[in-house]
Amino acid sequence: MKKIGRIIGTAADTIKLLNIALEHEWAVSFEYLLHAYSMPKGRFFYEDPVMKQKTDARAQTIQIGIDEMYHALQLGVIITQMGGVPSFKTDEVIRYPKIIDNLKRDKATEDLVTNLYQTARFKKGAYPKVLNMILNISYDEVRHSRQFDFMIETLEKQGQAGEFCFQANPEVDRREDAALLHEIMRLENELMHRYLKYVILFSGHQDLSQRLFKNSVNHMRHWDKNAGLLVKMGSVIRIENAEKASSGEEKSLRPMPVSYPGRSRLSALKSLVPAEQNLIAKVEQLVAMVPDGEIKDELKLHLALKREHLFTQEWLLQNARMIKGLD
Repeated sequence: MKKIGRIIGTAADTIKLLNIALEHEWAVSFEYLLHAYSMPKGRFFYEDPVMKQKTDARAQTIQIGIDEMYHALQLGVIITQMGGVPSFKTDEVIRYPKIIDNLKRDKATEDLVTNLYQTARFKKGAYPKVLNMILNISYDEVRHSRQFDFMIETLEKQGQAGEFCFQANPEVDRREDAALLHEIMRLENELMHRYLKYVILFSGHQDLSQRLFKNSVNHMRHWDKNAGLLVKMGSVIRIENAEKASSGEEKSLRPMPVSYPGRSRLSALKSLVPAEQNLIAKVEQLVAMVPDGEIKDELKLHLALKREHLFTQEWLLQNARMIKGLD
């Protein structure tokens, strides 16, 4: 991870620091979710050092990933308010074959970013609110590190250090329904982050940003549920643009899109309508393909909410076109 090698006293230096942090937060918000959805639910419990209760490692890893998404949102909003341009690049994302190796990477990542935040040197009196924010974020990372540490320690003590992540069945992945669900997952990830970009860009307009944020959260929930559907099919969530080593390690430098259409309100809203239409069409195709049962019922629920998204986006666009002076 890059660092600022000088005392921070200017807006340019501050924005640079925040964008370094943002690229990291984008990556780990996704990486932690990938690690979580690659392990079984309700199987690996540990005594959480902060919450003081037995906790599912998978569930807590998902929550930590969501925390990192909120950090990215905070950083992006401040960068925008300071007149900067938020970066949507990411650090690399890695998944190891063994669960414990992913957790060890997660802990090391938390320690690394804690160091970035806590060693940032600001000129006396410069940007106190920004300094306060990054110190607050840093102690979220301290908590995350402790939680990952206890997960690792528990797996080792219980003889579970050799446990592997879910492995996709190649025969399942060759099926048309599984291939289509993987494509839907890719589109969900793209839309989740695209909506977050627009939340950041239009954070000065509370009504628009909150509506877009709601849709981003919904796409994240569907991404979550679809990860479970893939496991039921016999597959596992993929990392976009990943290269796989002979050891089984998967690595991607481009785990999600780094650019999205739309810089103005109108151009952003225009881009969302066809994106939602495309995703709806894919889900409708999959619903028609899978047999009656739990998977189809879950997909129908997703489909209903996506149709709501489309309705909202069509009217947001129509209303924006009616009013002069909107940026």
